[in-house]
Amino acid sequence: MKSILLLTDFSKTATNAVHYAMRFFESEPCVFHLLHVHKAGSFISDDLMTSSTANIYDSFTKVPKKKLISLFEALEETYKNPKHRFEVLVDFDVFTDAVKQAIEQNSVDYIVMGSNGQTGAAEVIFGSNTINIIRQVICKTLVVPEGYEFKPISNFLLPLQFDDTIESETLKVINDIVSNFKVKLHVLRANKKEDATHLAKNDQETLKAFDYKYSVEEEATFYKAVTQYIDTTTIDMTGLIVHDKSFLKRLFTESPTLELSKVIKLPLMILHS
Repeated sequence: MKSILLLTDFSKTATNAVHYAMRFFESEPCVFHLLHVHKAGSFISDDLMTSSTANIYDSFTKVPKKKLISLFEALEETYKNPKHRFEVLVDFDVFTDAVKQAIEQNSVDYIVMGSNGQTGAAEVIFGSNTINIIRQVICKTLVVPEGYEFKPISNFLLPLQFDDTIESETLKVINDIVSNFKVKLHVLRANKKEDATHLAKNDQETLKAFDYKYSVEEEATFYKAVTQYIDTTTIDMTGLIVHDKSFLKRLFTESPTLELSKVIKLPLMILHS
């Protein structure tokens, strides 16, 4: 049974991502942990002076817990999926710390969260919480753009940079997606000409068990190659391999945010090397 962490602030974007997850994982047995994180600094001084810690906690969790219960009851009624069950979690902490703790306590396989999907700075395109999850939390993360409605996934794109290798964990995710959705796998290697042949051979050997389309782009930058591929090919979801905190630096120094926003219009599966 998969353990899925659904992050929600009760916004339309977050709720839309939750509904996407219901469809994306509909064929698999899952326990969904609905998590709302209350900012650690939002206690007011009067509360701290007049109430015990337990009373403060009960007071602050009452409303979000009620909202979470209403949400999962609505999901049960809408989808009626016997393979799915739900748990509700409310935490007071730094956002990423709360997520890390939930992952550890519940052996989470995937995080699902929404993104703003707008152009502009990194935090505006993704949302600051999404940026922090990508930077700081080592867990497979499905990022769903604002307003994106689920549709059957027919084509999944895995773009590779010069320092990307397809490791066993990435292969497991690809295999899950390919087998569950019967998708066509697209692999795009964006690389310098002198290295492309050697890396392509390694990629193709690693992927020999899959039905896939393999392409090499030797001229364009990584994100230029990705956006051009998406413009000319039908793609329903994109995977991105994240190595370290330099991911966002490379991403935004290499690509205009207008081009990047084309990628963000599709669901993103964030994979950590």
